[in-house]
Amino acid sequence: MPVYKDSEKIKQLSDFMCQLNKTDQKKAFVEKHRDLLDAISPIDLFYVEMYREKSAVGLEEIKATANKFVNVFYKGLKKHEMTRHKHAFIQNLIDENKAIIDHFDTMKSYFKGDSIAHHKAALKKGFEACLHLEKKFIKKENILFPKLESVVPSNRPLEVMWSLHDDARMQLKEILSLLSETPLNIDKLKPLLGTYYYLIYGIIQKEQLILLPVADQFLHDEAYDTMLEECFSYGYTFIEKSPPATQQSFQSYFKDNAFETRTGKLNFSQLDALLNTLPLDITFVDKNDTVRYFNDSKTRHFPRNPSVIGRLVQHCHPPKSVDTVKQIVEAFKSGEKHFAEFWITFKGVMLYITYHAVYNASNDYEGILEVSQDITRIKQLQGEQRLLNWK
Repeated sequence: MPVYKDSEKIKQLSDFMCQLNKTDQKKAFVEKHRDLLDAISPIDLFYVEMYREKSAVGLEEIKATANKFVNVFYKGLKKHEMTRHKHAFIQNLIDENKAIIDHFDTMKSYFKGDSIAHHKAALKKGFEACLHLEKKFIKKENILFPKLESVVPSNRPLEVMWSLHDDARMQLKEILSLLSETPLNIDKLKPLLGTYYYLIYGIIQKEQLILLPVADQFLHDEAYDTMLEECFSYGYTFIEKSPPATQQSFQSYFKDNAFETRTGKLNFSQLDALLNTLPLDITFVDKNDTVRYFNDSKTRHFPRNPSVIGRLVQHCHPPKSVDTVKQIVEAFKSGEKHFAEFWITFKGVMLYITYHAVYNASNDYEGILEVSQDITRIKQLQGEQRLLNWK
């Protein structure tokens, strides 16, 4: 972790934040510390006591005071605000923010005064479009945050941002639910709309005043290039962007007992254990119709033993099924089809059986993956279980 040189400044900021929450004379207290506040930089907030990794202050309490502190620190942070950037990764995030604000501005007139009921359809359409904010949230959570976690002095501010995303998801879900009701519950809906707007504007402000400037302090073009390529698997919110021409596919390889791909690295022991722990029975048949692999699942439903390796797949099925097997193989090889599915009751359980055409990085046909899964319990699930329950 980086070591911050101005420890005295961090101590003063930490003391200020603690005392501001206690004083009744907030305005006077802020003005007394104006020089300190105007000299703040975004990275300072990753060092202050309240936002340290093992801070005694809870996540909900931090969120409750976050906007207040951003407002107090605004003049100092404004000097570092990220509104333009030379690299497309950062600039695309900024462009998304502008497009989100534009979208929100178009909806404001629909719930001024008593007009909500008259614009129900337009509001519903507008807030359904807000579901696309998920693309931005998930890019930050799954692409930007992992890069920052290894270089910033505390991940607490990232946890706060992620939690704010979750709050926005929950509030949008509630808004859409209320907009689907007849008649509309205006008394409940209207304040929620304001809360949601305030939350999204706050997220954008914190991103451009704090998150992106800090990212730019620690990350460089090589990291930006990698993250930019990864963004296109999720897409963008309210803007269209074309993938960079420099996109290159990662060449997977096996070296020194390790299997490394674009999505991770496993040693041989981990890879073998992982495949055998999958809650699925899998079998791979190569492009020459020869069985090359099956996992040693503890819950296998159809018999498999090592003697099947090297055998033609047509010889691994009863005569009545061979024609179906041939049909699938021929359709996959020709490219006419890429997927087939069946579901059957077998020995008291419901099995879902799928066949997938397998292609390599050059899009050449490599064979067929057969997957079998017991879905008996899955079919019986109802509602939701969001909390851990091992009983």
